[in-house]
Amino acid sequence: MLITLLIAITALEAAFITILLRNRKRRKQAMHSLHATLGMLEQRLAARTDSWRHASETLEQTEQRHRITTALLNETKEYLNSIINSMPSIMIGVTPSGHVTHWNAAAELSTGIREKQALGFLLHEVYKELPVTTAMIDEAIANSEPGTRENVKIEHLGNIRYVDITVYPLHSLELTGAVIRIDDVTLRQKLDSMMLQNEKLKSLGELAAGMAHEINNPLAAILQSLQNVQRRLNPGQAGNRAAASALGLDINLLHAYLEARDINRFLSGMESAGHRAAEIVRHMLEFSRSSSRQLEPTNINVVAHASVEFMRNAIELSMPGLFARLAIREDYDANLPPIPASGIELQQVLVNLLKNAAQAIQEARRDEPLIRISTRLTPPHVEIRVEDNGIGMNLSTSRQIFDPFFTTKTVGQGTGLGLSISHFIINQRHHGRIEVSSTPNVGTTFILTLPLQQPSQSLEKNR
Repeated sequence: MLITLLIAITALEAAFITILLRNRKRRKQAMHSLHATLGMLEQRLAARTDSWRHASETLEQTEQRHRITTALLNETKEYLNSIINSMPSIMIGVTPSGHVTHWNAAAELSTGIREKQALGFLLHEVYKELPVTTAMIDEAIANSEPGTRENVKIEHLGNIRYVDITVYPLHSLELTGAVIRIDDVTLRQKLDSMMLQNEKLKSLGELAAGMAHEINNPLAAILQSLQNVQRRLNPGQAGNRAAASALGLDINLLHAYLEARDINRFLSGMESAGHRAAEIVRHMLEFSRSSSRQLEPTNINVVAHASVEFMRNAIELSMPGLFARLAIREDYDANLPPIPASGIELQQVLVNLLKNAAQAIQEARRDEPLIRISTRLTPPHVEIRVEDNGIGMNLSTSRQIFDPFFTTKTVGQGTGLGLSISHFIINQRHHGRIEVSSTPNVGTTFILTLPLQQPSQSLEKNR
């Protein structure tokens, strides 16, 4: 029995050992399989890690290139914007419907409207004065050709300007629209108008000079004949007494008759009027002379006085009612040296200012009408003032009086070029200044400032 039990125990131990051996083998196989799987996973992880690292590097390089490209694009955009904003021309980009897409610095300066306030709005909403219609934009885009309008008059914020307007069509793969370019040509318009008027004045001056010469001949004969009549009616002349005695005529009675009937006074008045007419003709000849246009040493006081004498005669003929009451006071600085100037051109300016002063006074209907012209030495300049107590001007008018064709007179009474030509003569020809100060219903003062030496003379003196 005991032996049987031992045998059974031994058999169980053997079976248990067999099972343990089998489990160990299976564990070794499982471990081996696990290690193989772990190795394969590590290889795949390494491959995936390398792949992700490569993708990350590629993405980083792409992103870096994108940043560089974006920076270059922004730099190019800023550069182009700087170029456009540096241009003196107004540049406005619009869509076919007329909405603003670009608004450069010149547009901001001209209109006072910021770019942010203009973008996205219709052009006629932000720039109502600009005569550019949607039809002009459509025509330029449809024809693929620029459309141009020249010397267009624009009034903005109380200022009158002349501009050239060009509408350029804009075509690209993604955008369609137009670019409007506006160039200020006010100065060119002024110069063209002045040149035209100067030619007219030159022709008129030549005509006046010819007429003056033609008038001079019969006028001289009339004055000479009057002098002969007065001389031959003089009872104190021996020849007159002898001729009267031969005819049995008492020359003293004849002289008494002439005095009683005021005939001698009439003859003196005719002679005085003839001399006045001769003086008018002489001033007209001096005023219309075109040969002395070079700047040469000129006595400003003499020019001013000649201008006053010329206008006295002109006012007497054209405004006799004003002439009887008008006082023209002359106050000249005796210390003025001769200055480089064109006396004829300065007389043209002063006559124009005196004429305007007389018209302003006549319109104001003053009880004591007064024009005062004065000169003063204010080194390194000479100052000429023309003052009147006429109707005066408001600030808006005084800002525009030097613009070509601007006039407050009725149609047919003025061309609006007199003061613009005067401005050109003083500022451009003589390198001086012409300024105005005026108060409505009080009067106006024009101040002319001329240099004692022209720029070329100053350079020559400093060498």
